[in-house]
Amino acid sequence: MPTDISIIIPLFNKAEFVVDTLKSVLYQDTQNWECIIVDDGSTDGSLRIVEEFCNTHSGDWKIFSVPNGGQTKARNIGIAQASGRYLAFLDADDLWVSNKLSTQFNCLEANPMAILVLSSYAIFSPSLKRMRVVRSKNFEKMLRSWADMSGFGGGLESVGLVRRTKDLCELFFDEDLSTSSGLDFTIRSAQLGEVILLKKIGLLYRLSGGQWHTNIHELSKNATVIAQRYSSFFELSLKERHHEYYFWVEARKHGRLHLIRTFLDDVTHIRLSRLKMLYWLLSRNLRALCVGWLNRKYLLKQLQIFNN
Repeated sequence: MPTDISIIIPLFNKAEFVVDTLKSVLYQDTQNWECIIVDDGSTDGSLRIVEEFCNTHSGDWKIFSVPNGGQTKARNIGIAQASGRYLAFLDADDLWVSNKLSTQFNCLEANPMAILVLSSYAIFSPSLKRMRVVRSKNFEKMLRSWADMSGFGGGLESVGLVRRTKDLCELFFDEDLSTSSGLDFTIRSAQLGEVILLKKIGLLYRLSGGQWHTNIHELSKNATVIAQRYSSFFELSLKERHHEYYFWVEARKHGRLHLIRTFLDDVTHIRLSRLKMLYWLLSRNLRALCVGWLNRKYLLKQLQIFNN
């Protein structure tokens, strides 16, 4: 029987987390999958841990070890090896809820014009305090706010399920991008077919050290490329919006008092564009915290699975 879903996991130095990530694949309520793990030159024993797990747990596991070339290249290697009708992506420190694959698979099967489905996702830290849930209703609005940094990202790299097209070149990630490769992939996918957003939570996104989203230098470099490519697509100066985002990120680094003073100064001088960005950033976090609070019991139950 043909494989329904190819799961692609790029792996680099995630020895502390990767077992739980693989458990979240193993515990899925659908089993017609292959899981392709591409070790990107790990130096912390991650590859050995993955090999031991795959050798002792049933499943269609496939492991590839390559010299370090970055997670985007690792994903593309996985895509090239995949045989499934659909492609699912998962980072090696993130977790899926147990019905993530079946929910998204059924959605794409029922909507033949759709090329990609994204789910809501939860953001959690080791302390499990202030858990947030990112949920969007309108794809175009979500994509725009992702591109101009006023909203959360869509989480394609760990929550997306994509239908394979006849031309595989359309499905590869841009290896010149790192932090924004998922955004670029999603924009290109949206030009090939419908993208569906699901209300159900599919991903538990773990906050940990060394993640790409915390690297402002890398983010800025990627954002420059995104602004050049897609400002006309969104009919918006993405570069200006990005600068406003960086401004508030820098202001926050200097503490709450400095942030308040900066806000009051912008109010006094009526810097509306920057104030709008601050409003968007604060409101997105407030919404995510509220939805996270409403779903906290469910999220804790899902996380408890990995402690058994």
